[in-house]
Amino acid sequence: MSPLEVLSGEKMIERWENTINKELDEYFAGKKRGKESVMSKRAIIYSLEWLSVGYFSALYMAGKKYAKHALAERIKGKLPDAHIFLVKFFSDMGFGKLVVVGAQNKRYVYRLEHCSTCWEMPPVGKPVCFFEAGLIAGILEAKLGKRVTVNETLCGGLGDNCDEFIARIDE
Repeated sequence: MSPLEVLSGEKMIERWENTINKELDEYFAGKKRGKESVMSKRAIIYSLEWLSVGYFSALYMAGKKYAKHALAERIKGKLPDAHIFLVKFFSDMGFGKLVVVGAQNKRYVYRLEHCSTCWEMPPVGKPVCFFEAGLIAGILEAKLGKRVTVNETLCGGLGDNCDEFIARIDE
């Protein structure tokens, strides 16, 4: 395909899906670590903000669906394995250093340092790491078989020096 060739919507989605599946296969085979895509991720996220008022919910749902449909089936085991996977995946993909801070009353707290979306950005007065929140929600939902809602309570977009996510398991 030449660089100037325009793809139809279906062809473009198919190409993206094939590329993502190939990268995931390489990741799970230990051949690729993905840090080279952080700048592209940031550019896409910022572009979505300019395109749509509802970009935050689109990013959250994109992260959630990606986690549930492309990642979760590749993770063996239940919740402890999901926590271990999330920490390793975030690090390997260059999304930041994710730490499971604690759990209490059907809530899990995660801290993300050096977040690829908001680290070293100037404060914009709102949280911006919706894709990351969606990834956490999607993995937990897939592993627990229950609805999970993740809210970001600290964020570089708010001027904080790390992100904090609270995952609530809905009964």
